[in-house]
Amino acid sequence: MPPRSLALSAASLCAGGLATLVYFHDSDLVLLREHLNRPFALGTLACLLAALAAAGLRWMWLRVVIFLLAGLGAGVALLAGSLALTFATTKEVGFVDGPDPYRIRLQRSLAGLGPDAVMRLSLRRDGGPLSREWDVGCFNDDVPDDAFDAVTWTGPGSFEIRVVDGRIFPVTLDPASGRPRTTATLGC
Repeated sequence: MPPRSLALSAASLCAGGLATLVYFHDSDLVLLREHLNRPFALGTLACLLAALAAAGLRWMWLRVVIFLLAGLGAGVALLAGSLALTFATTKEVGFVDGPDPYRIRLQRSLAGLGPDAVMRLSLRRDGGPLSREWDVGCFNDDVPDDAFDAVTWTGPGSFEIRVVDGRIFPVTLDPASGRPRTTATLGC
């Protein structure tokens, strides 16, 4: 096997491994969560690299088998990725600034195929490339009283999430890690 094929095979395995990692493991590092969380694109890349690596093989039958499997894998990854993008779009609503270095991120998405919307809240601790983000709440407006209304910082390590009917969900932060100690979920 030529060195080019070996290098492409290694790159294909790395891309496939990274695709598997980001698909099955949800990281709290913002760098990984927002910029490398593309499992279907990485899976397609892994299949294309495998096909390129197969071009250097001596045996024609093995080359054809790898081309077919890589093409099938890339097609499945592209189809699954396009379906995921179609049905799982998330709209950025904004941020609620808190005491430095914290912010609460608000995101709205559709709940399935119906008219219901889901509001997701996450806590972000800014720290450059090592910024972290944790989920703190999810509210489905399927039941109108359970819909998200507001979030308010109550101190340097605590905030409250309020829903339409007036219920309040207090969230406190771990002073050592900044991770939320509690979360709130209604209908998600």
